[in-house]
Amino acid sequence: MKEKAQYQYDCVNCPKVKELDFIIQNARRIPYRTFIKNVDKEKIEEFNTGFGIPIHKDYAVSFYKSKLPNGNQVYFFDHSSIEYIFY
Repeated sequence: MKEKAQYQYDCVNCPKVKELDFIIQNARRIPYRTFIKNVDKEKIEEFNTGFGIPIHKDYAVSFYKSKLPNGNQVYFFDHSSIEYIFY
């Protein structure tokens, strides 16, 4: 079983701007089911608590799959134009 993608950073506190730009430029939208199968569910629960609503029910959230410059898989969600990156 492959390891779930772990939360790395958000675009507000981004340590790797060029990497983030690459991720966003290569992103494609995915359904929540695909996103949640591939990321750390415990971290998603933290976001749900912090946002006050499950992210999959929030109209301001979209889910994406992308890649790093080295080709490794990345998942992220966008909440009100803030990207939350997992790999």
